[in-house]
Amino acid sequence: MEGIDRFHWNLARSFQGVSSVFAFIGIISNAFIFLTTIRTRSLRATYNILIAVCALADVFHLFGTLVQLPFLMDYFIELDSAICAALMFLPEMGIGIGCTCILCVGLDRMLSVLYSLRYRSLNGSYYHFFLGSLITLYCAYLCVLMVVFYGNRPLYCEIMAPFGAGTSWFVIANLTVNVISSIVYFFIWIGLQSHADSKAMKRIIKSLLIIVCVDVSGWLLTPGLIALSQRLDIDPQQKFAMIYFSIIFINLALSVKLPIYYFTRLDIMFRNLMNAIFSALNIELQ
Repeated sequence: MEGIDRFHWNLARSFQGVSSVFAFIGIISNAFIFLTTIRTRSLRATYNILIAVCALADVFHLFGTLVQLPFLMDYFIELDSAICAALMFLPEMGIGIGCTCILCVGLDRMLSVLYSLRYRSLNGSYYHFFLGSLITLYCAYLCVLMVVFYGNRPLYCEIMAPFGAGTSWFVIANLTVNVISSIVYFFIWIGLQSHADSKAMKRIIKSLLIIVCVDVSGWLLTPGLIALSQRLDIDPQQKFAMIYFSIIFINLALSVKLPIYYFTRLDIMFRNLMNAIFSALNIELQ
C-alpha cells in the first residue's frame, strides 16, 4: 500500500497474523457450540438458541478476517468494490447478528433474573419476534450503510472496506450496541448479587463477570480503539497499524468462548458440548 513504510507494513502484518490464528480457533470452537446445540434436544431455551445463533454468526464474522490472508504473504490484493461487498456480506451480517445476539442474551437473562414471574408468563411467539426484530433491524442498518456508501472503485478488501466513507457510522453503531449490552449485563450482575446466597448463584456471578470481561469487552475494545485511532493526531502509518492491532481483541474474544463457557459452567449446554467432543475421542469427562 502506498504511503506505508516497511516497518509499519510488517507491524500490521504481524497483527493480522495474530488475528488470523485466533480466527481459525474461533471458527472451530464456535462451530462446535452451534452443532452441539442443534443436536441436543434439551437445549431449546431461548438463550440457548440465541447462543447458538451467535456462534454461527461468529463463524461467518471470523471468515472475514481470513479474507486478508494474502497480506501475511506480503500482498495487499486490490479488488473491485462489488466483489469485495459480495465476499464480505456474510461476515458483515455475522457482525450484526453477533453483536445483537449478545444484547438479546443479556436482555433474556435480565428478564429471567429481575422479573422471573413475568418472564415465565411471556408469550413466546411475540417475545421471540421482538428479539428477532432487534437482530434483523441491526443487520438491515448495516446493509443500508453498505448501499448508501457504496462506490464503484478498486479497494483493498477487509472487514470495514464495504462501508467506505461510512466506516465511522459502522464503528460507532457497533460500539453503541455493545455499550448497551454492557449496561444490561451490569444490571444482571446487580440483580444476582441480591440472590448470591448459594454456591450456584456465586458461580453464576463469577461466570457472568468472566463472560462480560472477555466477550463483551472484545466487542467494545475493537470498535473503540478503531474509533480512537481515527481521532488521534498521529501519522497515517500509525493509524494503519493500529487498526490491525485493534482487530486482535474481537478475534481473541470469539476464539475463547468455548473454554470460557465450559470451564465456568455457565450452562449445562457447555458440559454437553465437551462430552460430545470428547466422546468422539473415547474420553469420559469426570
